[in-house]
Amino acid sequence: MVLREKKKGSLAVMSGLSGSGKSTTAQQLAKQSHAIRLRSDAVRKHLAGIDLHEKGGDEIYTPEMTDKTYSRLIELGVQLAKRGDRIILDAKFDRQAKRQEALTAANANSLPITFLHCTAPPEVLKSRVEKRSGDIADATAAVLAKQSMEPFTEADPVIVVDTTHSVEEIQSLLSRSFPAQ
Repeated sequence: MVLREKKKGSLAVMSGLSGSGKSTTAQQLAKQSHAIRLRSDAVRKHLAGIDLHEKGGDEIYTPEMTDKTYSRLIELGVQLAKRGDRIILDAKFDRQAKRQEALTAANANSLPITFLHCTAPPEVLKSRVEKRSGDIADATAAVLAKQSMEPFTEADPVIVVDTTHSVEEIQSLLSRSFPAQ
């Protein structure tokens, strides 16, 4: 009998305001590193019992629902990563408390974790959000205008991704940070 070494799972946690390129970057990373991408938009709508492509109302964006969404997203990510899968948590992770929750869960399960903080100038964020169509994300320019990002701590394992760079430059950064298994 030949025993194979078990693959080591990991978590890549997207972070950034609406329109910052999180989902596009997460999709690129999933493709090039053979990872599983879990979207908070999908988890939130599943928890609310609404169709993925149905627009969610204010009731699914309460602080309580956001807590449930992120906790479930992290829980699912950890479960899959413990099996040896590379997991991408695709969400804003704009609050330090939620990032700490992800770090604590990863550390408790001896899983490597890295935050990918996607950035772009405010006018680019607004333009991207206004041009969205056919996506499950509900954010609008009005929602974006109310968003803010709590800073990362010095100890947070974070890589900043300027999503105004070319696809090739971003892919190069991602492949150095997350080589294919």
